Amino acid sequence: MESVANPKKTYPQMTVLLADSSDIVRDTVANMLLDLGFAQVLQASNGEHALGILSQQKVDFIIAEWDMPKVSGLELLQKVRADKRNSSTVFMMMSVVIEQAAVVQAIKAGVSEYVVKPFSTKILRERVQRAIEGPQKASAGAKKPSDASTETATSEPQQLRILVVDDVVDNIQVISEILRKDYKVGAATSGEKALKICAAEPQPDLLLLDVMMPEMNGFEVCKRLKANPLTQHISVIFLTALDQTEDMVRGFELGALDYITKPVNPPVVKARVKTHAALIQSVKQMRQQIDTLQENYRLKQQVSRMLQQQVLPQLSTMQQSLQQLDQAPSDSNNVQQQSTTLRSSCSYLGQQLEDLLALTKQD
Repeated sequence: MESVANPKKTYPQMTVLLADSSDIVRDTVANMLLDLGFAQVLQASNGEHALGILSQQKVDFIIAEWDMPKVSGLELLQKVRADKRNSSTVFMMMSVVIEQAAVVQAIKAGVSEYVVKPFSTKILRERVQRAIEGPQKASAGAKKPSDASTETATSEPQQLRILVVDDVVDNIQVISEILRKDYKVGAATSGEKALKICAAEPQPDLLLLDVMMPEMNGFEVCKRLKANPLTQHISVIFLTALDQTEDMVRGFELGALDYITKPVNPPVVKARVKTHAALIQSVKQMRQQIDTLQENYRLKQQVSRMLQQQVLPQLSTMQQSLQQLDQAPSDSNNVQQQSTTLRSSCSYLGQQLEDLLALTKQD
């Protein structure tokens, strides 16, 4: 994970190659990248297609999906790193896979950044900045901790955001009172308003969505949420007075997690929400573990680089000075010269060791 783009190039000067087998995902992420200011986003439908583009055109930044036909994202990364022309090109992996083994494979192959799908524009912006500029510069330019991404590792899990969607205000108030103590609860009185809230930051983690609403019913809201790569990760529990099996099946087929019947029973609402909230928190914690894994690898690489490039050469210089002293211990000029060298090396070595200690204390 050492590759960093040419620091002289800014986003408007950079060409991105985006590889993903999903047309919807490609178009969505491409628009996000263009909004971030990149000059051009080339698109490839699979790894083989991406390699064909790379053989004809130089790019500054590659973003690829892990699971692609013909040539997978990992195979594409390995081929890119083996190609002298592209070996230092920044490479970010996208994946729905939340497994440490996969991340370790990508890290060992030389990935610059690994981001778990689905992700918001804010998360993509942070990951792109970190991949291109490096973790130190990205951290220096990051926002205040209070504005940090909800995926940033913290000692305590953050309260989940729940959006209650119902055209009847009284129903919203009842459910909000049940959940407000344990969650950050928002409200929307129509499907259209709910979709707008879900598309903006900060996004809700869970929707309690009424089925029977005018203009746009809950089924349509869920369908649109799940069709949009930027909102498909938001969990949905339907609120309904309907008890017909076919309606429940339709909701599950659209991607809903559960149903709560109306009129709501407070203990049931709390229990259902708590169960799914635990699953959502679990996924967030796994994402945090992946971020921690990447940071630990970066730290290991930094320490190794400092030892090889700065500490070990100074130790070699000190050894040479000691040998010179052993060879001519009575030569005052030699003693003075080697003593000066040793003092300088000790001072420099001490500073490097302090820097290493500082690295190991980073959060």
